Amino acid sequence: MNGFHLRSLPAGLLLIVLSGLIYPATAQSTNFGITGGMNISSHLNAFRYVNGDIRLNLDPKITTGYYGGMILRQNISKAFRLQMEPSLTLLGAKYEEPFMLRGSELQTDSRTKLLYIQLPLVLQLSTVPPQRVVYGRDTPKTTYHLTGGVFAGYLLDARFKGQNTGAPIGISFEGEFSNDITSQYAEYDGGVVFGMGVEHGLRRKIGLEARAQYSVWDSGNAEELAFYPHNMAVTVALYFIL
Repeated sequence: MNGFHLRSLPAGLLLIVLSGLIYPATAQSTNFGITGGMNISSHLNAFRYVNGDIRLNLDPKITTGYYGGMILRQNISKAFRLQMEPSLTLLGAKYEEPFMLRGSELQTDSRTKLLYIQLPLVLQLSTVPPQRVVYGRDTPKTTYHLTGGVFAGYLLDARFKGQNTGAPIGISFEGEFSNDITSQYAEYDGGVVFGMGVEHGLRRKIGLEARAQYSVWDSGNAEELAFYPHNMAVTVALYFIL
């Protein structure tokens, strides 16, 4: 837990500084918002883990996580806008397969939980519907947009947890575990994002976006295990521009 606090301190300070830099109170074309949603994620390559006589090489499957953060939007024109989105996201992968331990076969039902602070920087291209005025007032609009950009991430915590079952000596065995695997993952992560969404409103807006991300930088930090996971995820998020 102390390691978690130490790792989160520089990331928290970075977000505070960046938020203050890109959202000055006098900026007329800058908007602030909040966003949150769910994601599905996995690794591109196998998960490798060694602890004593336990040696695992597991095929990653899809697992679920969450996403939440802020939106700092800078309008460039009616069709283009730039967004910085300091956020917190839970990624990882799921594993359901047998493995051998001391000559006996066991079954694992487990997952990795990777908690990141991320900072996507994206450019959005939006449709521009004609302006409609009713009784002298602009009416809310529905627009559609494409999103593309990059992200940087800072790892706060990484855990490998789950349950192992089997009957190594003819007696049924069931045991839960939770191991800190922060040292197996790189402290920093980064890659590309792209997506599409829909938005409705006039000054205050509500939107829904589906977005995919892929870690171009290798997320692993265990050369001796030949561990090169590469995070990937798809997020669906609801957001509000205030």
